[in-house]
Amino acid sequence: MLAKKFRLPIQSFGRPGANQKIKIVRSEYFTVKSRPNDLGFSRFGTVISRKVSKSAVKRNKIKRIIFNFIRLNKLHLKPGRDVLIIVSPKVAQITKTEIEEKIKSLV
Repeated sequence: MLAKKFRLPIQSFGRPGANQKIKIVRSEYFTVKSRPNDLGFSRFGTVISRKVSKSAVKRNKIKRIIFNFIRLNKLHLKPGRDVLIIVSPKVAQITKTEIEEKIKSLV
C-alpha cells in the first residue's frame, strides 16, 4: 500500500488557487487531474464510484492495483504534484496488467 504521506485527501483537491491550474488528461478507462503543490513530493488519490462495481471488494482491489503501481514507480513520476485518478466503469472488465499499462501511459 502507498504510504500515508503520498496519499491525497480527495476532499482537499477541490478548487485550486488563482495561480494553480488543473491539468486534465482523459482516456477510455481513467481521467487524471493534476495540479502543482508546495510539497517536495507528489500525492495521489483515486475516486472509484459504485458504477465501476457494486462490490466494494472489487473496487478496493482496483484501488490497491493503482496504489501499488504508484508505489513501485513513484521515483519515475514527476514530483511536486497532486494527482487525482478517476476510474471509469470500463476498468472492471480489464486485467491487472492492462490497468497498470493504462495508468503508466497517463501518469
